[in-house]
Parts: sequence; structure tokens; C-alpha cells
Amino acid sequence: MDGLPDLCTMETLTAPSALAALPGHARTWIYKSAVPFTAEQAAALREQGLAFTNAWTSHGEAVIAGFDVVKDHFVVIAADLRKMTICGGAIDASVQLIKRLEGSLGLSLTDRMVVLYEKDGVVKSCRVPEVEGLLKRGDLTADTLVFDDLVATKADMDARFLTPLRSTWMARHL
Repeated sequence: MDGLPDLCTMETLTAPSALAALPGHARTWIYKSAVPFTAEQAAALREQGLAFTNAWTSHGEAVIAGFDVVKDHFVVIAADLRKMTICGGAIDASVQLIKRLEGSLGLSLTDRMVVLYEKDGVVKSCRVPEVEGLLKRGDLTADTLVFDDLVATKADMDARFLTPLRSTWMARHL
């Protein structure tokens, strides 16, 4: 059946996010990229992330988890830990996944100096040392919507992942 799309891959790319099915208390880990993912990178991220979360275990017990690519700049891993304790080895496995993805896809997902914000409906990036200058020039304001990648739970992500700058650690520069 040459020329026909791979239906399994299509299902993976169009299926509802596994994150949506997780409860609000699910623990989240967010990784970000200053540059948007290409369609190929996003597809590979989703495919490998899904494979990882489907096989993720802690002390031999399956971790109920989800993985998604958000706004073409973020990789989100979430896990429902209410009925289990996740071990350090399981968390390390998720970090190793991110490092493998960085290497194989040529991405930088673990740079904590990257700040992402939305301006005119477009996700933009800067570096932490640039924030103060951008505020002084008016490129960023107290009302600029920024992405808070430090949210700890899915409920926090749903409520305040995209939030006014005044509600973040950057407010100290106002």
C-alpha cells in the first residue's frame, strides 16, 4: 500500500492528549524550547513520549502518565501519583528520555534561562538576563502573558500556565 499514510502514526498524532484524562493533582514536568518544534520534531516527540509513558514504571508498578507537546514549544510529562510513590530511578528515566530527545532531535529542552511569552498571539522567547531590559523598553509589560513552566500540577497548568508577567517571579523587575 505504497503512498498511503501510516494510520497508526496518524492515530497517535490526532488522538486526544493523554494529559486531558489525568486528574488535576497529577504532577507535571515541563520542558521548553526557545524555538518552535518542526512538524517532524513534534511528531517524533509525541511518538517517543507516548512509548515512554506507556512503559514507565516505578518499583515495577506502572506509572499512570501522559505526555504531550504544547504550543509547539513545550514538552509536558504528567503522572498521577496519588496512589503511588514514584522512585528516583523513575524520575531519572524521564529526564534521560528528555536528554535522548534533545540529542536525537537537535533540541534544547532543559535550558532554564529561556523565558517564553506570548505577544500578538505568537510565542516569543528571550533569556532571563534580557527580561529587565525588555521591561524598560516596553517590549514586556506587567500584562504580557508569560508561560510559567514551574507549575507543579496539571490543575496549576490548566489555571496558570499562561499568566500575566505580574503574577510570576519576573514581577520583581516591574
